[in-house]
Amino acid sequence: MQKYISPTLSIVIVLAVFCLALFSVLQGEASFNKQLTASISGSVKDKALDMAEMSECVGKAYNIFLTKWNQECKGLGLEDKCDLPRSIADSLKSEYADSQKTCY
Repeated sequence: MQKYISPTLSIVIVLAVFCLALFSVLQGEASFNKQLTASISGSVKDKALDMAEMSECVGKAYNIFLTKWNQECKGLGLEDKCDLPRSIADSLKSEYADSQKTCY
């Protein structure tokens, strides 16, 4: 006696296998997307830290510049943030520019 599988049962089996294969592929894609998102997110956080460190470095360079400027003013018997002679001002500005460059 021959075993007979109804056409409906055959279709159900094929659809079930297809759905399992599709589910497996979609799970793989979802896992890949999750890893990619984590990787991108991590590099964005690293850049944010770099920007914060750079900002802090530039701020320190400015504070040093301002302190030196005011010391020169006091040395000349003037108040803070005074108008310094061009040679002194240019020298301090050059030092400040060099300090900023080290931050980048």
